[in-house]
Amino acid sequence: MRPYPEEITKILARLKANPRGMSVTDLSRDLAINRNTASRYLDMLLISGEVEMRTYGKAKVFYPSQRVPLSAMINFSSDGVAILDRTLTIVQANDRILEIVRAGRDDVIGKPIGESRLSAFDHPLIRARIEDALGGDDVVEEVRFLRTGGELYFRMKILPTAFNDGSPGITIILEDITSQKLAEEALRTEEAKFRALVEDINDIIWNVGDDWTFSYVSPKSFDLLGYAPDEMVGRSLLDFVPAPEQERVAERLAGLLDRPFSLLHIPLLHRSGKSLVFEASGTPDFDEIGDFGGYRMVSRDVTERHQAERRVRGWKSFLHCIVQNIPDMVFVREIAGGKYVFFNRAAEAFVGGAPESLAGKEESAIFGPDLVPLISCGEAEMLQRQSPVECPAMPVVFQNGETHHLQTKKIPIAGEGGEMKYVLTIVRDITDHVRADALLADQRDLAEALGSASDLREALSICLDAAMQAAGVDAAAVYAVREEGRLERVAAFGLSAEAAARAERIDGEEAAVLIGGRTAAFPGDEDLRGTVTFTIVHGGMPVAVLVAGSRLTGLIPAAGVQALETIAAQAANVAGRILAQETVRIERDRAERYLDVAGVMIAGIRTDGTIERMNRTGCLALGYAETDLVGKNWFKTLVPTRLRPRLEANFRRLMEGASPPPGEEKGSLLARDGGEIGVLWRNTIVRDNDGRITGLVTSGLISGPPAEDVY
Repeated sequence: MRPYPEEITKILARLKANPRGMSVTDLSRDLAINRNTASRYLDMLLISGEVEMRTYGKAKVFYPSQRVPLSAMINFSSDGVAILDRTLTIVQANDRILEIVRAGRDDVIGKPIGESRLSAFDHPLIRARIEDALGGDDVVEEVRFLRTGGELYFRMKILPTAFNDGSPGITIILEDITSQKLAEEALRTEEAKFRALVEDINDIIWNVGDDWTFSYVSPKSFDLLGYAPDEMVGRSLLDFVPAPEQERVAERLAGLLDRPFSLLHIPLLHRSGKSLVFEASGTPDFDEIGDFGGYRMVSRDVTERHQAERRVRGWKSFLHCIVQNIPDMVFVREIAGGKYVFFNRAAEAFVGGAPESLAGKEESAIFGPDLVPLISCGEAEMLQRQSPVECPAMPVVFQNGETHHLQTKKIPIAGEGGEMKYVLTIVRDITDHVRADALLADQRDLAEALGSASDLREALSICLDAAMQAAGVDAAAVYAVREEGRLERVAAFGLSAEAAARAERIDGEEAAVLIGGRTAAFPGDEDLRGTVTFTIVHGGMPVAVLVAGSRLTGLIPAAGVQALETIAAQAANVAGRILAQETVRIERDRAERYLDVAGVMIAGIRTDGTIERMNRTGCLALGYAETDLVGKNWFKTLVPTRLRPRLEANFRRLMEGASPPPGEEKGSLLARDGGEIGVLWRNTIVRDNDGRITGLVTSGLISGPPAEDVY
């Protein structure tokens, strides 16, 4: 590498001694060299990456470059990395590649690749790829290394590399893909196991077309039916069904359409003539365009399930006990005769009859006209779909006068042949859920109302209305916290006129007690009992106090206290928003006043050239009101015609970021009376948080006679 001139060494030394940066002028003066010479050497250092440059206005400031050694960077990589020069001598190697070849750094660094522990890469095939990389091509290949303890697989990348002196080299990167290769091998092993599982399990796996013709049969068919798979493929499922059952099975299969099914009983004949019953489950198979193409089915022999059926009868007794004691009302009705055959205890209590007096009766003989819509809801849809249907809740008035919300669910029950035989009706009392939803809706409505509140007083009044409705208290009041802990009542409900007059303002110890939430008596009205107080806090400081009390009970119910706590929490949230908005409004008004009293003309211009803001000084100088200018085009309204094309073009370049704004310039503007006034302008580009240009702020001093504008 060519040595640096003496001046470059001195420049680097001066920059290191001045880490805050130096300009070209500073360096040329410091080193007593020509400014052009200093600039040329700095450009050389900038290109080589040994210095960095930042621009401040028109000045260029240079800093020492912050570099990280290449050897440290490549050691952060989990891949093996080796860097070779044009003679294939190893220049750098990270720890990972040294670990792969089980060598020390001294065994490889500075040695030709063929004489080092990386000699495996000196294979003729790899050598050819290295030559391609030296010629500028990227090379990616998979390689396998054999070493004691097993095989290693790598994805090798050979990349062309350039050194600081411009000489070519290569970088070899080894990505360890051993785990991936092992996973692929494991996947192939698992696929083989799955294939063996399909062939060895006790169930038969079938693939049938839309006409129920077998396209695949697993080998287990020979053990269970006596037929080899090739004896069944191409034949219809119905060919193996006993003749007396074929019509019924065909109708049942036709009713499935393209829906999935499970536990479908299909009678089949063994090759020996023995009748068997198979239980099948199927998943519909669709082709690429979504047309139904048949089923994938799994079936098993359930002929000898009589032992299991005895266990099922025991479970039926157990389940009957459960159904009898659940709180939901359960009714079972025959589809054919329309008669009810089962009521659980909750259903009997609901209709008011004994089991012996209800069983065998039709709907009209059991339920009154007001209950028929509830009981029959969804039944027609269920019969059509042959699947469960859940109806919306309906209000029903009980004999004690209370209104309950009941929800009905209809479930079809099939008989032994698979046909629908019973309708199971379950009626659930969801009154508690409905009331909880109503309470949640009230809280949501409160949040929406608070969101529209324009000030703290309005927000606190809204909270008081909600407290009276949700908590069920007899009286409530809300106080705003003022200076020095003084309380000022914002609103109150349920107080007598005398009590209301006595507690409009509270200060001193009584105010401190209320703010601390420790009061036991309602302010101004000692007849109220069970008083509770909630302090509304924002930013760690109390902003308001909510007080509620009851005349009828000694304590407000727990549900009421919980509702008041929620209201206080919502009030605290909205108080933060309102106070923040108030702070922003005050700051905005202060900024507006600053603009209006400024002694210079200030205007804001959007990227499309329309006027967004003009301060009072500018309006007075031009003879316009601000409302006359806002939204108008700056150039068409205020720029003289002779200057307009050039200045509009300059403005577009500014908004596109193609050129920086000029410094202080003289220009001309058209006043409302048609005259021109001279202005000394200073322009500033406005950007958003993402750095995009959103407009221009221009300020100017009225300087007398008109001048040519420049942007």
